[in-house]
Amino acid sequence: MARPSWVRLSGGPAPEVRSPVATPDLWSGSQEREFTLSEAQARILADIDELGWSSQFRLLDGSDPTAAQCALWDAQGAEIPYGLGAGKGPCVPARIGAQFEAMEHVFTGPFVLDSLPVRLLEAAQLKEGPYAGDRAIGDVGGQAGRRVACLPYRSLDGGVDFDVPLYLWAPWYSAPAPEAVSMRRGLGDTVDYGSALAFSVNSGCAIGASEDEALLHALNEWVERDAFSLFLLRSIYDGGPMPAHVPRTDLPAALRSHLDRAEELTAGAVALLDLTSDLGVPVVMAYAHGPSGSKHRYGLGASLSGTLAAERAITEFVQDELLSRVVAEHAGSEGRTGPYAQLMADHDIRHDVDTRFREHPRLLACAQLDFMQRLEGSPRGPLPAEAVPKGTPVSDQREAVVERIAAAGHRVGAHALRRSQRGTTVVQVQCPGLERFHLVTEGHLALPGKRGRRWRYRGSAPL
Repeated sequence: MARPSWVRLSGGPAPEVRSPVATPDLWSGSQEREFTLSEAQARILADIDELGWSSQFRLLDGSDPTAAQCALWDAQGAEIPYGLGAGKGPCVPARIGAQFEAMEHVFTGPFVLDSLPVRLLEAAQLKEGPYAGDRAIGDVGGQAGRRVACLPYRSLDGGVDFDVPLYLWAPWYSAPAPEAVSMRRGLGDTVDYGSALAFSVNSGCAIGASEDEALLHALNEWVERDAFSLFLLRSIYDGGPMPAHVPRTDLPAALRSHLDRAEELTAGAVALLDLTSDLGVPVVMAYAHGPSGSKHRYGLGASLSGTLAAERAITEFVQDELLSRVVAEHAGSEGRTGPYAQLMADHDIRHDVDTRFREHPRLLACAQLDFMQRLEGSPRGPLPAEAVPKGTPVSDQREAVVERIAAAGHRVGAHALRRSQRGTTVVQVQCPGLERFHLVTEGHLALPGKRGRRWRYRGSAPL
């Protein structure tokens, strides 16, 4: 594919981008937004300008749905650490989504650490709160006399507030790199994170033009990744029953059109699977066979709207395919040039993942999503239903997802990492006990906790 060009965004009105969507502000994702696309665009551009930064974007393909990237620079022209974001969907929402995600990545990275109200707890205290029994803190909580850096989280479920270790959502914090070690020493964090790295994931990090938008997105991400983890564990690792396969004929016209686009990109069939768990929030996977020896292509979507969950899965599938081509281009180039070229090249982890699990075929199947041969045995089922009426306010949707997670026995807490003067908010949400086994696709073995073990398929080998 021809390398797309970067276009300057900051320092003036955003350039026009043609899109087959006649009225972009009426795009389907608006049901989870409190502002129109035009308003959201104005907010994020003003936020970037206020910081003294500049930004550029590029569309990775000229068709809809597509994917876009946005990159951020400081006043001296240096790349902002982690300041690269991607967006998906129709051209205009994809571009604006990329701008928001670039900001999210900055303010969930090391850049934000100095502004956080970090406090140190005795590591053993973690076993007395909502993380008691959670495998993600098992080893850390057992390090007597060690201190762990935490943030205070506001309860969203009506319970007491609680503290959350930084490492659970910030992989850059627990990394063995010298700069991370120095960072931890500077805070007074004395924990050994060697065995905790497998559980560190950015689940629950999200941005929105308002706090409720960000919270809803973060909560849906937790539900999505938990459902993905349970599917990999039960259906792939254990060889248990497959989830329902949604027939193409059951899809509305707009989704069939998106599916056509996904299949055109990959020159093969794309299946939709209903991964909805007991949490009651629709989760859909779009899946297709990949090249021999590689991870198969997939996309995930979660929403109280089953239709929107499916749309997100398909558009994420398209985004994954387009971004994978960019990553492959940078990884295969010796002279890496252009914005954030090294960061994109670093996303090429396939060889490391395959090497780590080569001697463990069931884990390798999970890591590569190697289950194409089992699709024929997957039962047919309808598109997940709408879990709330259309037009439900974003704040009510947020409360509905919290209620479903809490009803399953899990706490829900949040910390606002940044809030701009205009209300653009970056949040971090934690749901102790939800599963992280999906990290196997990144080469990490996050062993299942109590929830995952309850979902195991009987007769399988222990894990």
